[in-house]
Amino acid sequence: MRETTEKLSKDQLILLNPNVEYYWDLTGDKAAEIIEIGIHGLEFSKIGDAESDFSYYRHNDGEKETATFLNLLLDEMSTRNQGYEEVSKRFVEIILIHLLRLEEFSIRNSLNKKNHKEIQTVKNYMKVNYHKNITLDDLVDLVHINKFYLIRIFKQEVGMSPIDYLIHIRIDEAQKMLRNTNIAIADIAHLVGFQSPSHFSKTFRELSNCTPSQYRRQGNQ
Repeated sequence: MRETTEKLSKDQLILLNPNVEYYWDLTGDKAAEIIEIGIHGLEFSKIGDAESDFSYYRHNDGEKETATFLNLLLDEMSTRNQGYEEVSKRFVEIILIHLLRLEEFSIRNSLNKKNHKEIQTVKNYMKVNYHKNITLDDLVDLVHINKFYLIRIFKQEVGMSPIDYLIHIRIDEAQKMLRNTNIAIADIAHLVGFQSPSHFSKTFRELSNCTPSQYRRQGNQ
């Protein structure tokens, strides 16, 4: 991304993408009030430009409606009355809609893009280590993000929780063993990471609509 320097003036609204480095430089003895608001999960791009070309969008706030909602947003965030977070989100949405009407930039969801690497790391780890006693804390330590945040973004990308995904991997591996080997069912349960044969049989039936024994017999027919 190219470096650029811009002179800013009063009441300007600046949109910056995540991971864009910037700093404010005040000359002489001048002072300024700068209010920064973080918007999680969004990225901005100029219409017709490549994603990497977007560094900032400057809005000269001549629209009274935009200024009105911006002031309401700042009031909510400063007073922090009950429910202020949800109210603030709504004001942010309204402000962005007003800016989008100018058709000078577009907005995209960055959650999946931003977290794809972490999700892939977790999936790969479980595929290799499914036979081990993996906990959610183990996965959190692996990618160094909040437990509840990991669950949320994993569900968004994969469609199920990390632990449910792990269970599906274990059952898939168990099905392969049942089809291709004569290993005892109790031993298969242990080999794919279940702590007890009864838990394995119960889970297998829930996901496969039959018991491990029935599945093996069907495969041998």
